[in-house]
Amino acid sequence: MKKRNKAAGLLWLPLLIAVLTLAGCGSSGDGRGESDAGQDTGSSVNLLEIKKDGKLSNTTEEAFEAGEYGEEDALKDYVLRNAAECNEQLGEEQITVKKLEVKKGTVTLVMEYESGEAFGAFHDYPFFYGTVAQAYEEGYDLDVELYEAGADGGGASIGREQLLEMGSRNIVIAQLPPREHLSVQTSGKILYISGAEYVKSNVARLDGPEEGSSRETAYIVFK
Repeated sequence: MKKRNKAAGLLWLPLLIAVLTLAGCGSSGDGRGESDAGQDTGSSVNLLEIKKDGKLSNTTEEAFEAGEYGEEDALKDYVLRNAAECNEQLGEEQITVKKLEVKKGTVTLVMEYESGEAFGAFHDYPFFYGTVAQAYEEGYDLDVELYEAGADGGGASIGREQLLEMGSRNIVIAQLPPREHLSVQTSGKILYISGAEYVKSNVARLDGPEEGSSRETAYIVFK
């Protein structure tokens, strides 16, 4: 993975750990309901939807137990402030808090990002979304073996040269931190995958390593 300068080293994860009893940003499983992205153990949700217009929408849900009056408002203020600070460092309005509410013991946070760079900056881990050609131009390591999606390990595999020939295809490249889980719902059919679990034609699950283990780079190539 290419070394990148983070737009902001935001510290909202510790707050969510303390307030929402999460083990990280959206420490949790997958989308549910209409997205049908599958579920982790428990009722937590961490779903990133890549829309056809290129924007990214991230929905997280987790149980919320307020210990003191005002914790919900403090959480809202904290998230809004960090989104504003990150936008300032990115140089433009790329991050929007669409929804943050606590209802019936569950906190729901919906955030929208104009780019993969903005998503990675806010969550403070390497994340790229764009075309294969753009990833190559930005210096990402594309010397990787990818496997045909949905083939249960028995499908064809491709390497660097075949991947570069698909320059106009979309690709997600990510390195999740320990114990982080993220379901990615793509805007088109997933073609090839590596370092992630294929769920269905447009959904893949990414899992961070155990504490103390090295991070694995996940790749998702889709139409």
